[in-house]
Amino acid sequence: MLSSILLVTASCMKGGTGIKINYVLEDTVEYSNEDELFKDGATYFLFADPEIPGEESGFLSSNVNLYFSKMSYGMLEGGFCLSKQSWEKPSSDNTDTETSEPGEYSVYGQNGTNGSANTFFYFRQTLDMPEHDMAFASASIGTYTPIRVSVCNSAATVRAIRGTDVNAATFNLAGDYSLTVTGYLNGQQTGTATLLLAGKGKSKLPATEENPQRDSIITSWSTMDLSGLGNIDYIDFDLSFSDTQDEGLFRYTDVCIDKLTATVNINTMD
Repeated sequence: MLSSILLVTASCMKGGTGIKINYVLEDTVEYSNEDELFKDGATYFLFADPEIPGEESGFLSSNVNLYFSKMSYGMLEGGFCLSKQSWEKPSSDNTDTETSEPGEYSVYGQNGTNGSANTFFYFRQTLDMPEHDMAFASASIGTYTPIRVSVCNSAATVRAIRGTDVNAATFNLAGDYSLTVTGYLNGQQTGTATLLLAGKGKSKLPATEENPQRDSIITSWSTMDLSGLGNIDYIDFDLSFSDTQDEGLFRYTDVCIDKLTATVNINTMD
């Protein structure tokens, strides 16, 4: 069963006619039986294949967040799956050939404290996506206000940009690769947030004589501020390129997310 961290409990009142509870939820997508869940691999498709291939299905996490996906014949067509697979550039003396190629749904770099394999959501964007990417399951009886989310590029994205040997001198991207998160409430857009996943000459590090225009690429878990979205009932994720010639660089347009944090207010009082 998915667990979550209730960081702050502001109030909780029970009565004969309903419940009122306010708290901050950090969706850590951890499992109490993780070894059993992932015994056959590092990726888990929580979303059962729909009866009609290409139709969307969803998975309820922490009894609050509903993640959507589209599956076809056991393959992720778009949306979310769960993974705990990470991949780092093998050291020069690494003779283990099995670690030289990242898994299809792997995040780049160490995942979790001291390299522990924590669970995260892998998001794949395709032309055939669900109508929405994520929903607040209790929108009819409460409010949901996103605060932040942790984001990291997939191993495949890093290798496509930095080369298969992940060389800092290599940068195959011509423009920017960005993640935009948009909130909706009652069919109306509430706000957006954008994070630069990779950009030519866009590094915040100071320039050097050898590298006057440092390139930017996220290769570790980074915090994305979602506070500007306000109260939402749906969240959509959009991965985009500023230069169209970059669109064919990746096999899949994807990103890894974790620790989605939001303020949740549930009120069923009369």
